[in-house]
Amino acid sequence: MKVLFFDREETARDDLRRALAALGATARGFGSVPEAESALREFDPDVVIAGFDRERDGVARFARLRRNGRPWAIFGLVPGKELELGVAAITAGADDFLWRPVSDTRLSQLLATATARRERDAEAERTRVALARADLKEALPGRSAAWASALAALEKAAASGESVLLTGESGTEKDEAALALHRLSPRGARRLAYISEGESLDVATAPGGAGTLFLPNVEAMSTGYQETLLAHLESGETRFIVGIDEDPETACAEGRFLFALRRALGAQVVHLPPLRERDGDAAVLAERLLEDLDPRVLFQPEALDVLRAHDWPGNALELREVVRRAARLSEREIGPLVVRSVLARPLPRTKLRHRKPPVVRIAVGDSLADVERRLISKTLEFARGNKKKTAELLKLSLKTIYNKIKEYGLEH
Repeated sequence: MKVLFFDREETARDDLRRALAALGATARGFGSVPEAESALREFDPDVVIAGFDRERDGVARFARLRRNGRPWAIFGLVPGKELELGVAAITAGADDFLWRPVSDTRLSQLLATATARRERDAEAERTRVALARADLKEALPGRSAAWASALAALEKAAASGESVLLTGESGTEKDEAALALHRLSPRGARRLAYISEGESLDVATAPGGAGTLFLPNVEAMSTGYQETLLAHLESGETRFIVGIDEDPETACAEGRFLFALRRALGAQVVHLPPLRERDGDAAVLAERLLEDLDPRVLFQPEALDVLRAHDWPGNALELREVVRRAARLSEREIGPLVVRSVLARPLPRTKLRHRKPPVVRIAVGDSLADVERRLISKTLEFARGNKKKTAELLKLSLKTIYNKIKEYGLEH
């Protein structure tokens, strides 16, 4: 076990060093919070013991860092028999506390507790990541070599813990990729926050805040907001996933993307290839989308050939709209003529922008049935008619969603 400790009192540090050595722990001790912080990346401790009397910011500081995915246990080190200070240390974010001078028995108990919790948390984290990895292939289907390479890069970037620049043309599913990247990361047990220009970037550092912030379309943000993002990024307390719909170097050269921000995000870059470069994936993705929309309808083989031959300038966003329209025009099978007719009609070509979930307002006196109908309708609209996605968002079974859609006449 590795233990990092800091305390302004040299005698207390010596006591801790001796006691930890007797317990077989690998320990590093420091006289101040900044010194201890500077050793974090290299040492990567399992336990942090923080001096807590006149200087109390250390516990809170390391508690904030732990909220961002660090697994260590934190124990406050307080003057002997001052129970109020021990309680204050726990309030500031410590798991428990030790009194000076250190009791070998008490220290051994706390380290044993920390070891047991670490093993339990590690097992839970392995299970969570395994489920997230399975969800990745479900949320971003595809069999092409180009797509497999992108998903591998996504997993690698997720494990790094660093902020990520997510590149790709409009419609290449950067929102789904950002969610998958977050869920695969050490912060994935917390929520992913979608941020638009003007919104505060402090939501990740607040208690109970988001684990990761996703900012799509950075090239459309003002220089001032990009500078604010850069300052937060350099602080290292928050993990960002930053999306861009065009080539980053071109956006930098033309003044839409701050060069300093591009450089700060350069360590982790994941590129999502356009659909035209994903050999055969248009048909795979179309069948998956159709199954989510209406599993009773199938594509004829010739219709899939038409989908494969199209160059998809709007990428997955365009494909989703084509499948939705074709499904509306067909009862049991979608043939090539239906697909060609849909492709011949104008389709949305607007740049993909982050869409926040709609708000369903409830007033006293509204019936439960009416509230349920509006909630399902808004969620179905947000999921672009995808019934499986609607069921996931509302934590209901797919069968229940089909029944409610029929009951309330909510066909999309």
